[in-house]
Order: sequence, then structure tokens, then C-alpha cells
Amino acid sequence: MENINFIQTLSFNQSKNPYIDSFGWAAPEYHLMSWALSSLQLKKLYGKVDLYCNNEAANLLIEELGLPYNQVYLSHNELVMPDERLWALPKIFTYSLQTKPFIHIDGDVFLFGKLPINLLAGDLICQNVEEATNYYLETQKELMDNFSYFPRCVDADFKRDLPIKAVNAGILGGYNIDFIQEYAALAFKYINNNISHLNSINLDRFNVFFEQHLFYSLAKEKGINIEALINATIKDNQYLYLGNFHETPCKRNYLHLLGHYKKDEYTCRSMASKLRELYPGYYYKIITLFSNKTENNFYFFKYEEKFSSLDSYLRFSEESKAAFNSNAANAFINNIGANDVHPQTLNFLQLLINDIEANDLYTKKQIVDDFEEFSKSLLTVLNNNKRPSNEYIYGRDLDSPDWYCKIFATEAEVMGKLIAKCDEIDIITSKFDWAGLNNKHTRIAVRYYGELELAPGEFYTLVVPEIYGDGFSIQDIDEMENIILAHLQAPISIADLFALMLEYVEEDIIQNHLDEYKALFLEMLKQLILKKAIKPVTNIKSHFV
Repeated sequence: MENINFIQTLSFNQSKNPYIDSFGWAAPEYHLMSWALSSLQLKKLYGKVDLYCNNEAANLLIEELGLPYNQVYLSHNELVMPDERLWALPKIFTYSLQTKPFIHIDGDVFLFGKLPINLLAGDLICQNVEEATNYYLETQKELMDNFSYFPRCVDADFKRDLPIKAVNAGILGGYNIDFIQEYAALAFKYINNNISHLNSINLDRFNVFFEQHLFYSLAKEKGINIEALINATIKDNQYLYLGNFHETPCKRNYLHLLGHYKKDEYTCRSMASKLRELYPGYYYKIITLFSNKTENNFYFFKYEEKFSSLDSYLRFSEESKAAFNSNAANAFINNIGANDVHPQTLNFLQLLINDIEANDLYTKKQIVDDFEEFSKSLLTVLNNNKRPSNEYIYGRDLDSPDWYCKIFATEAEVMGKLIAKCDEIDIITSKFDWAGLNNKHTRIAVRYYGELELAPGEFYTLVVPEIYGDGFSIQDIDEMENIILAHLQAPISIADLFALMLEYVEEDIIQNHLDEYKALFLEMLKQLILKKAIKPVTNIKSHFV
């Protein structure tokens, strides 16, 4: 719709340093990269996006990052925050200032295609409706026990037996400006009439009540329909796929790094890679700002001094792509000297081991002994002269975000695609899942790791050379994934690989559950592609050069 305004909000006080404070992200870099990618995609798709902010935010996003907002309103210099933990209040203030139809997009929302026309024409607009689980219900009880005032619609909703519902405000707005104005005024009243009780509740969780639940309950009271981008009602703890950057743009055109996604290292790196792919100039600018203002260069590798300008960085990127695509034998150089430097990954795991208590399944000595063997194996792998050049690794990282879509974009063509194992990877076998334990503390967005408990067995650790951190990453793979990699000594079609994998299942599976097994097989391939263990092959000759 041509007459709807696209707007964003950022406001923070001068006590915060955006190059030190993470604003809820895994690291400060990701906060800036998120704002860049979100706003630049809006500008690309709609040609316009306005910013409501205060002086500090304007200095960051406009003066330092140079993001191309159409209009910048320094409206939030006038906003007095009762408590800095009320992070949704600046957005509510922005809503209150609107006099024309609008859609507000959070700085952690990313569009890779235009929103549906019927959505943008709605009286009220949101991302989706969500249903309360413990996240809401525990805080709802706190509010009912401590607050002295509730808006009428909220009070009525709280007294119903069914779990309450709310909207997700990743996107929020609409044409019904009268409703928006009443809603925003009620939100401020909801807060101000309970100022003396705020310290008695979980203030962080209260944000979703005065923004998201209030919006839904007021619309329900008035009988106004809410148009949702995602039609399904989602439980508040069951958001899936909204951090899947590898599925853009072939499978998804909307992502929202809500909650735990911001703390997940893999998801954040995927977001940074997407910014690097689409807007390398802004990516370089952010890296340079952090290099100049801090000593933190954990994501980018430690060769910034090579790049005195954007042009030199872009030249290096092109050289890196050529090094990876040529698959040249001279891409491999000497080891990284792991015998001289104990990797931080091992130090981190050692700290985790110190806190583990033995149980009936195993003893602490088993853990310590196996970790020692794992450490020796890892150091051996890192010193086997198989380390690729930095150009090769960087070229791989520039190429790998597209691997998923190159293979899985068109379902009917998947089985005919050619794939190969990445030559630079290694696999270590151990009695305990050390890579899984590491991911338990870094893959915050993956429920599997949150529930993972250390127990003896046979485990496989995938070692992947990287630019960042220790110069490698470790990923857990299972026995079947290990077998898949063993069969990839040369490029092979996915159909032929699947035929080989049928040798490892019982006849009953082949006769009665073949579709389920195929789906499992394809899911394992997807995971190995995301872990940079398998890549698509488009040119057989270049693979063997």
C-alpha cells in the first residue's frame, strides 16, 4: 500500500555504549548488524522507512552507520523512562505519535520479500497471535497479586479460564489510528498507575503485557479484527524457523530474531553473513567501527590491518571466492600452531567438566580421561598441515550461506543435485559428546542442546576450520551422518547417496517406511550442509583441479 508508513524505533540513554553493551544480543556487533540489515531491507523493498529515536540512537544509526532513513524524528528526547527495563515503552511512544496508517518493524525483523497486500490493508496488523504458556502465565499471576490497576479489557481477559492470548509485535500497526491512540494511552496508564508495584514483578516480562497482550485484549473487547502475517496461533515458547537465514530467500522471506535467537551464536553469525552478502559496505563499516573503538574482533579475523579501505576488503573477498572455487591444492598451508596455544574451546570445556558431578552411569575419572584423549586428538587434527589458507576459508564462508538454497530450493530437483564432502573437515570419535556440551552453552535457540545431558556412548565431533575464534569450530554429528560423510569420497548425486544409505536400514523400513527414512536422510544432509561439511557441486572438473 502506497499510503502506509514504514517506521522503526530506537532509543537508549547515554549511559549505554553500543560498542560495549550488547542490548540483549550475543555480542554488540550483532546489535548494529541487525539494525543495518533490517532497515536496509525495508529501504530496498519499499523505498522508504522512517526512524523515531533520541539523540544517542540518531548518532549511532545515522551519523556513524549512515543508514538511509527517509525521515528521522528526534521525538524520544522527550520520553521519560520510569525504568530502563521497560524496553517496549519507546515503541509504544512511537505508536502514540502516529496520525496516518503505519506498520512498525522491530530492528530484529528482516524482510526478504514484500508483505502481503491484504496484510498492509488491515485495520490492525501484527506478526501473529500467540497463546500463553508459563512465560505469560507466571507473570500474569505476579501482576494479579501485585498490581492495583488493570485496563478493563485486561482485567476481563485475566478473569477468563482459557489461557490468555496476545499478538507478537515484531510488526505492528494498521489503518485504525483511533484504536492505536487509545491503545497507546492505555499502555502508559497501565504502567503509570502501577509505578509503585514495578519492583514486585518480573519487569522484563511485563513488557509483553503492556504491549502485546493489551493490544490483543483491547481489539477483542472492541470486536476489531487483527490481520496477522502468520495465520497460525503460536505458543509463546514454540517459535521455530524465524532464525533460519539459510532458507532465505528460497523458502522464507520473513525472519524475526526474538528472544533466545539473539543469544544464539550460530543464528547471529548467520545474520552477519547475510548482511555481508547483501551489503558488504555496511558490514565492513561496522567491523571497522568496532576495530577502531574497541579491541573486540571476535567475529572477523585478525587481519583488519590488511584492509585500509572498503576497496581493499572487496578485493580480498573476490580473491577469497576465487581461492575457494578453484579448490586449488595450494590453498592449504601450515597448521595454526595449536601445540603452542591451548584453544579457548578446550579451556571452556575444562571449566564445564570441573562442575560435572559423576553418577551411576559413569565416573568423573571416565570423563577426565576421555576429555584428555579428545584434547590430544583435536590438537593433532589442528597440527596436521591440512589447515586451509585464510583466503580459502573466507571464500567458503562467502559461498556457504547459499548452499542450502542451491540444493533445496526446488523440491522436485533435490535428488538429482550433486554434492561433495568439504576436504578441510576432520572427525574425532570420543566416549562423551564434547561438541554437544559446547553447543549446550552457545546454541541457545536449539531446544535439543538445552536438554542435553552428558552420558557415555560413541560420539563423533566434526572439526571445521574457521576464521573467527580459535580458528576452528566443533559440531556434534551422529553415527548416520558420519556414515554419509564416509561415502562422500567423490562427488555423488543425492539419489545415489540415498541408495547407498539403504544398506544401513532393515528391510521393514525399506518396505513400509521408506518416505520417513528419506525425510530423515534429507534432514541429515541439511544439517551437514549447515555445518559446512557438505557442499553443492556445480562443476565436476573444478572440483578435481
